[in-house]
Amino acid sequence: MPSDNQFSISDVSQQTGVASITLRAWERRYGLVKPQRTPKGHRVYSQDNIDEIKQILSWLNRGVTISKVAPLLGTSSPRDKNSIVDQHWQDHVQEMLTALIELKQITANQLCDKLTKTIPFHTLCQQVYQPLSQLLAERWQHTPLGYQLEQQVWQQLWQRQITLMSLRADKQKARASCWLVNTEQGHTHYDYWLLYGLLIQAGIRVHAITANASVESLARLDHQADRGLIVVANNRLDIAALTKLIDLKTNWQQRLLCVGAAVDIHQNELQNNQINYVAGDSCLSWQSTIMQQWLKQIELG
Repeated sequence: MPSDNQFSISDVSQQTGVASITLRAWERRYGLVKPQRTPKGHRVYSQDNIDEIKQILSWLNRGVTISKVAPLLGTSSPRDKNSIVDQHWQDHVQEMLTALIELKQITANQLCDKLTKTIPFHTLCQQVYQPLSQLLAERWQHTPLGYQLEQQVWQQLWQRQITLMSLRADKQKARASCWLVNTEQGHTHYDYWLLYGLLIQAGIRVHAITANASVESLARLDHQADRGLIVVANNRLDIAALTKLIDLKTNWQQRLLCVGAAVDIHQNELQNNQINYVAGDSCLSWQSTIMQQWLKQIELG
């Protein structure tokens, strides 16, 4: 068993947000982050390994491809600024966009799988998925012929990715658990899937209701109020639903968190009733102080 100064691969994954499959790929393909091994072959990471991972993440977030990170470790600035501009991220976005427009589900899935193996999920959200989502939203506003088919491919891609992430996470000990409830009707918004993935990557066991849940129905979850509860709402709540949302605070206390566009609409009511909320898209809200405090709260139980 790892000591206080040693960490298992699942511990490191939760601390850094880098999936176990990605850490293994970095070590095997690029010679990055080489932990010690136990007699049985299990990886044991040190604090130095964790510091290296954080430095790698810093370079990835600046736009450096994982294959070019190794020579840069230990330096504070790019050696060749022109070689690490955002072009490679733009290339990934364009490849995904083309696959979706051409309704090539398998190609889109394969592109996602390839990226997921070597790039942390949060970095992908910032550099690929968010820009891609914006491009798709702009395209669909013009309602091109058959755009609903593109939306279906996009939805199915996310359902598959989240399923794969969940299956991998089930093999590791969860840091905490929460309900992630989507109150929207119809298609599940992209931001919901993104938040779902970020929670999984953080070691949170997610119990998901992906669409069509009324706020009133959430009272049925009160007997599980030792977990966290995230309510995702993107449209204005009527008075009855808003009242029920406020009532949830009684049992869930600080473990209740509201996200989505409705947060901006009902900000005063949420503040007056001391209900945790985070505005903005999933990537921005994930980095917020309130979100990090909420994660610590549900971990304490």
